Amino acid sequence: MASTPESPCTPELPPLPRALTQRSLVGWLSLFGPGAIVASVTIGTGELIFSTRGGVLFGYNILFLFITISLLKWALVFGTSKHLLLTGVHPFRRMLDLPGPRGWMALMFLLIILVAQPVWISFHSSVLGNYLALLTGTAESLNGAAQFLWAMLMVSVVLCLSLFGGYNVMEKVQIGVVAGLMVAAVTSMVMYSPDYWEMLKGFVTPVFRDYPNWIRSSDKFAAIATTNKWAELTTYVGVIGGAGFDYMAYTTWLRDKRWGYAGTTPPSQQLLREIADDPKHEARKWLKAPIIDCAISFSLIVIFSAVFVTSGVEMLGPKEAIPDSKNMLGQQAEILTNVHPWLYPLYVAGAVLTMFGTLYGTIEIGVAIVMEIMRSFNPNWANVRRNKIERKMLFWQTGLAFCVIIWMFNIVYGAGIDEGANAKEIIINILRPVNLFTGVISCAVFCFVNAWIEQKHVPLGLRSKLWIRASYLFAGTVFVVLGALGAWTNHKEDAGFLVTRWFSIGGLIGVIVLSTVLVGRFRNWIETKTA
Repeated sequence: MASTPESPCTPELPPLPRALTQRSLVGWLSLFGPGAIVASVTIGTGELIFSTRGGVLFGYNILFLFITISLLKWALVFGTSKHLLLTGVHPFRRMLDLPGPRGWMALMFLLIILVAQPVWISFHSSVLGNYLALLTGTAESLNGAAQFLWAMLMVSVVLCLSLFGGYNVMEKVQIGVVAGLMVAAVTSMVMYSPDYWEMLKGFVTPVFRDYPNWIRSSDKFAAIATTNKWAELTTYVGVIGGAGFDYMAYTTWLRDKRWGYAGTTPPSQQLLREIADDPKHEARKWLKAPIIDCAISFSLIVIFSAVFVTSGVEMLGPKEAIPDSKNMLGQQAEILTNVHPWLYPLYVAGAVLTMFGTLYGTIEIGVAIVMEIMRSFNPNWANVRRNKIERKMLFWQTGLAFCVIIWMFNIVYGAGIDEGANAKEIIINILRPVNLFTGVISCAVFCFVNAWIEQKHVPLGLRSKLWIRASYLFAGTVFVVLGALGAWTNHKEDAGFLVTRWFSIGGLIGVIVLSTVLVGRFRNWIETKTA
């Protein structure tokens, strides 16, 4: 059954922006749009926290993992964007035609996003709450659980912004402050004069050492020392550069940009064949837009990663300090204050605004994904009910996030002040299995789906070059291997069910089985709605 009806009329392409017809750095920067959102979402958690943490634990060699994963994720997002720009059809819609019961994979991702996104929201808000507690001197209040009250306040503020608007001004301020943070951090790194040769070698050295001796020999860092190295590394794979759902949302945002055939009536098969036969067709020129946008986005991510890996290697590591659940954002300020103390307020403003933007972006990504999945089943029905779907998803995400935050509050508060530090590791422990689903395994699936879509739904003349299609398969295989390593090594004898390998593996199997059962139960309805 065809998933996309033939268009009765020829859709019109929007006029090409000058940035796509002229070679100009300023023009290319004008295309930096959806990629800026992806960058802002990942920089908060990935670069400020885990880049620094990776630098402390693994040295400059962690940069090899960061740049490799960024390149693989760039291939992923280009593949999904290319298909939408040329055909006007989102990958979620194409997934309906995968072998098996119709719609099983789209429904599987719907189930995952409904559970995973609230956990991500609870994590981001808890990180921000942790920093606000440090800034306000309340970090030890309520046996160290006060940070979760701050987290609930931040979720409430973001919910209000999402419901009533008002984020645009803050977003512009955030971009300005983060840009200032970037300039100051890079300047600080240059003035600190790190070992540039070791840094460059780190980008090309795929060897990851064991944890430093001071981590393994101190009870203070027992929670880290008992975490398998590969479980730690796969956490970085998920957070650096963004999660798989971020790229599906990125593809959705291209509709708002109206790039190529995104946001228009999908072109007919006849028109697609005409585009395939014409190497200079105007529709092909639109492919430069996501290439440029994502190139800028991932370049910023790699630069930020290098800067904060340096802070971990050169500044925190020698002091035997590391960003962990007790202090996730405070210590990184040293990379700026190392130049001059008056740069500290810039770091505070940049860190708070960046994490707040990450929190807001995470909520918006959840809304965009659910809306796109609903649209894949029945675009007319979903578009008519768009406002209702979006509001229900907002309340679902924030409501479940509140439940998770309250649960973490009870664990830390109940542990008492002596054990509160170890109990706070629940913030990262609860993230690990969810991160495996959204940041690693989902990326593998989307890469394989890209290759399948190209083979199944793209005319021969429009298919990517062989090496690009091979990159989808290579990237998918890498993510599968890393995901398997992360799931199998995600185990601690004394940490409870949240970080056991069987919870990670069983959760994935359970979601697949449940989605298949639901698709079978509603098979007639699905086939009718997606006709």
